[in-house]
Amino acid sequence: MSGKPKLRDSVIVQHDGPEVVFLLTGSRVVKRFVVNDHVLKMIPLLDGSRTVEQLCDLVGPGSREAADEVTGALDVMRRERLLSVVDGPADAVPPDDADLERHDRQIRLFQDLCDEGLSADSRGIELQRRLRRATAVVCGLGGVGSWLVQGLAAAGVGTLRVCDFDRVERSNLGRQILYSTSDIGRLKTEAAAERVAVIDPQVRVEPVTRRITSPGDLSDLIAGADVVVGCGDQPSPYVLAGWIAAACMSSTARPAPVPHIVGGSYAYHVGILGTTVIPGTTACWQCVRAETANDHGREGLETIVARRAVGAASAPMSGLVGLALTWEAMRVLAGLPPALANSWSELDFWNLRVDTRAIPRRPDCPVCGG
Repeated sequence: MSGKPKLRDSVIVQHDGPEVVFLLTGSRVVKRFVVNDHVLKMIPLLDGSRTVEQLCDLVGPGSREAADEVTGALDVMRRERLLSVVDGPADAVPPDDADLERHDRQIRLFQDLCDEGLSADSRGIELQRRLRRATAVVCGLGGVGSWLVQGLAAAGVGTLRVCDFDRVERSNLGRQILYSTSDIGRLKTEAAAERVAVIDPQVRVEPVTRRITSPGDLSDLIAGADVVVGCGDQPSPYVLAGWIAAACMSSTARPAPVPHIVGGSYAYHVGILGTTVIPGTTACWQCVRAETANDHGREGLETIVARRAVGAASAPMSGLVGLALTWEAMRVLAGLPPALANSWSELDFWNLRVDTRAIPRRPDCPVCGG
C-alpha cells in the first residue's frame, strides 16, 4: 500500500475494551474490530502526513510482524471505507484561493461523499468546481424559488438564470427570503439579482422577466442549462411542471435534453418536493402524472370550487421545501445521485415526515420509454 493514508474526517474512533469502535457520523453506521497494540497505536497517526513505511516504523521499529499488521489493518480499513480515497492531508484549500476558502466546509462535505463512493470524482474540490462552472435555471421566484436562489448562490453555483414576471408585494415578505421592505414594487428578477450580488459577487445572475405560458417560452431559457428547477405556481405547479418537462425533454433542447426538478410547491401543511428527471436515466414527468393523476379518484371529476388563488403559507414551509430542492439541484450539478428521482415525495409539516412514493419508468412511455 502506497501513499499517505488518512482517516475520513467524518469517522470518530473510540476504544471499548478489546475492540476499537468506528462511528461513521455521516451514515450513523458503527463498525467494531478487535485490534492489537500495533494497530491501536497506528490509528491516531492516520492524519495523511505519513507514508505506510513511516507508520510501520513508528508503531514497531524494525519489526516485520508490526509492518504486516499495519498493512493488513490498512487494507481492511480501506475496504470498509474508513479511509479517505485521497491520500495525504485533507482536501486542503490553497491559502490564496478565496473562492475555495469561502466553500471550505462544503468541500469537506463533498469529500466525505467522495470517500463514501457516491461520486465518480475522488476530490471534493472537483465537485465544488463543477458547481462554479454550472448553470441553473429557476422558474419562479416566490416562496420556494426565493429560498432556492439564495441557497444556490451561497453554494457557489456559477450562473443563475432566474425567471419571473411578478413584482414584490408586502405579503411576500413573510416567506420570500430574497426580498426586503425596500423591494416592494420592484421586479422580483431585479431584486433577486441584486441580493445574489451581495451574497456572492462571483455568481452571475441572468434575470429573465417573463410570464411562462407554454413550453415554447422556455426554449431560450433552458439553452445550455445544467439543471432547471420549477418553483412557480401559475397557472398551477403541475401545469408549469408539464411545460418545463416538455421543453427540457424536447428534441430541440440545446445541446441535449436537460435534467429538471419539477412539482416543488406547498399546500397548507404539505410541502411537495416533486420529482427529479435525468433524461435517459429516470422516470419522466409523464410517468409521474400517469401514476398520480387519479389519486383519490380525482380523474374525470367536475370542479365545483377550484384551488384558491391565495393559499396558506409560512417561511418555514417555503424554506424547507426550497432548501430541500436546493440540495437536490446541487446533487445533480455535482454529479451525485439524485434523491428525488423515480419517485414523488411530499413533506408533511404537521409531523415532519417525508412520504416518498416510488414511480417506475414505464417501458411504453412515449417520452422516456425504451
